[in-house]
Amino acid sequence: MQHRPSYGDGTLGRRMVEDALKHLHESEYAGTSATLASLAGALSLPLEQANQLLENLIREELAIPTGTTLQLTDLGREEARHIIRAHRIYETYLARETGIRTEELHRHADEAEHHLTREDVDALADRLGRPRYDPHGDPIPTRQGALPPRRGVSLLEMPDDSHALVLHLEDEPASVFRAAAEARILAGTHLHILGRSPGYLHVSVENRDHDLPQAVANAIEVTPCAPPRPMRPLSSLIKGESAPIAHLSPTLGGSERRRILDLGIVPGTIIQREFDSMLGCPTAYQVRGATIALRREQAERIFVEV
Repeated sequence: MQHRPSYGDGTLGRRMVEDALKHLHESEYAGTSATLASLAGALSLPLEQANQLLENLIREELAIPTGTTLQLTDLGREEARHIIRAHRIYETYLARETGIRTEELHRHADEAEHHLTREDVDALADRLGRPRYDPHGDPIPTRQGALPPRRGVSLLEMPDDSHALVLHLEDEPASVFRAAAEARILAGTHLHILGRSPGYLHVSVENRDHDLPQAVANAIEVTPCAPPRPMRPLSSLIKGESAPIAHLSPTLGGSERRRILDLGIVPGTIIQREFDSMLGCPTAYQVRGATIALRREQAERIFVEV
């Protein structure tokens, strides 16, 4: 892969310049103000070095100061959106084509984004069918640099006893994303907001109740939705019982999800529990006349109609 032309004088490094552009863009997209202090904090830099970085951005006509705030120029915004597009396309590639854990996608894409040319990213986007959103629910800029406005609200803003669809999950800090992923909360997940107590939001996720710390709930962007159809995990079927498949958990991703779909396990298909192995796992199911084997942890993430 070719490297793009380098901005900067070599002492700060291209990566730091691009990370600075991402911070300015994220602030602009969120409707907040970027400042020298926020830039220093986002990149973990001393103020003196952050100021040197800012001077570099101004000299290269990537950003301009407006009072105490910092703004992208058209050139800076174009470059920032290419970096963001590279990151989100590469995350999508990893999620679909590899077995990398969801919480590790951001770290790998964070490295790759600095080495992918526009030609690399466009080719990868074409290969993936030009996806519009990445695995975290973030919109992917088009090759022309277009980006839709933000769509949802914080999960904390949803009233008790309401239902919501997860649109986006912040992937930084990693500890917050990991906590949400462990609760099976990813983009596309349905949530039932049960109530709240000091420091926590109580939600139901795929028929399981979880107490989410407020910091985790605040990192989840949702939109209100109707209650989903009643359903239960495939693992709850007893021998000889059958039911239509209703839903596949978003936590079934990558090659594992492709295998599930290739086996004919898609919404609307009738599936029947046949028998368990001698050790109780895996379990045999019949789908479209074929007998397949699924591990319990897979069957718990496939849901059938009640």
